[in-house]
Amino acid sequence: MKTKLMKRIISLSISILVCGLSYSQENCDKFKIGEFQNIENGILKAKIQRNDSIQTEQYGEKKITLKIIWIDDCSYRLKFLDGNEAFWKSRPKDKPTPDLIVKITNVNGNKYTQESKFDIDNDFVYKSEITKTE
Repeated sequence: MKTKLMKRIISLSISILVCGLSYSQENCDKFKIGEFQNIENGILKAKIQRNDSIQTEQYGEKKITLKIIWIDDCSYRLKFLDGNEAFWKSRPKDKPTPDLIVKITNVNGNKYTQESKFDIDNDFVYKSEITKTE
């Protein structure tokens, strides 16, 4: 009797987990390519263009180019390729350039909430809402 109940509980748990994962992956997939805006407190912070391997961010006159490596359907790594000279000059020469790990935490229509942090600094977490415009 206990064995049958345990099997049912495990089976139900696995079904819920699989359904939840497939739902979130389906929603994140639509944000892999396109044009986006990062707006904070009603102010446009960045315009973002993304294809399957490169992301370009425009902050006013400053432009940053990053390589995208998708970890899974809702998480990706950004490797800095070009831009933000002040940041590069401030980095110690013997320290590696940090990658940015981004996790899409919530999807709502054409918007998603993300959490970003450097791969070498777990204390810094940047949260923002991104809107897909095209």
